[in-house]
Amino acid sequence: LLAGKDVSAALQDWFDGRLAASRRDLSAARQKWQSGLAKLTGLPTLPPCQFPEPPDASFRNLTPPELLSGFADVTVQVVAWTVGGLQQYGLILAPAELVPGRQHRLILYCHGAAFGIPNSFCGWLAEHLVRQGYVVIAPAMRGEPLYQMQVPVNGQELVSEGEIENLDGEVDDCLAMLAAAWKLPYVKPDEFAMLGHSFGAGVGLLTAARAGDKAKAVVSYDAWLVNPQRFYWDRMRCGANNWLSWEDFCNQPVQAQLQGLKKRSIVHNAGLLQAKLLLFMGGGYDGSVFHLSHNDLLQELQRLNKPCQYVLVPDGDHNFVLRDGAPARFALSKQQEFLRRYFPAK
Repeated sequence: LLAGKDVSAALQDWFDGRLAASRRDLSAARQKWQSGLAKLTGLPTLPPCQFPEPPDASFRNLTPPELLSGFADVTVQVVAWTVGGLQQYGLILAPAELVPGRQHRLILYCHGAAFGIPNSFCGWLAEHLVRQGYVVIAPAMRGEPLYQMQVPVNGQELVSEGEIENLDGEVDDCLAMLAAAWKLPYVKPDEFAMLGHSFGAGVGLLTAARAGDKAKAVVSYDAWLVNPQRFYWDRMRCGANNWLSWEDFCNQPVQAQLQGLKKRSIVHNAGLLQAKLLLFMGGGYDGSVFHLSHNDLLQELQRLNKPCQYVLVPDGDHNFVLRDGAPARFALSKQQEFLRRYFPAK
């Protein structure tokens, strides 16, 4: 499973055994599980994922650029766009004084799941990115509200259409928002850096992979589902529950499950990455499935001869980047140094 092999026959026996056990037919359950064990030799590798071309999109402005609260030099604007027939919402944070003819480098911010863009983090983006000269775009992503603490826009609380797809359709949401942002006259087209946290970092890594050489730099904070197969295995063995919707995912046929895992796995799509990589993980919960999945990614990147900076942040928990504390300040200095080196604003 972790190696991306086609274990569909054995996995079907495992599910059949679980069903028999739920009916208290333990003899039939054991028979199925023994049958499954016998099917775990000589397994082929699952075929590589075939991704379509990134979607195109254009923005519809829902608000004019307005000064961000507490900032006289940064504006925030609410925009909408359509991808796969679904209307999505997001934010553009930009310098208040846009010089005609000047194009700013673009950063895609992908927030953690699954309740919209954290209101308080907009100030962090403004202070540490926009004030440096970047333009930041932030998609809410499908099935999620625009803000964690909803703020009515034109009298309406906005929720992006669709359902949360756990690193599948959300990648298209980001690719489409990038395509729309590159059409803005004040944005330098066809390049970007990604900064993301947790769920969003997982989405952002896959977005960078599918964007190819247009993705120049990636800053990932405690990415979720880096190796979905490992999270899936944790649920199979009744381990830690870090995938709350796993039961719903398992309602699919087993072959669709395996292909879905591989499509969502940056470990198994690492060969597509061309960006410079900076991966943060909180050191305060070292040894979790998050860390094990990052180790899987680091090993695969090393096998592919793709350099990567991996930083275990002292005393950092999963959400350390969202709070002003020693772990966040430690990581921020490394982040800014990384961006200055590989994706400078000017």
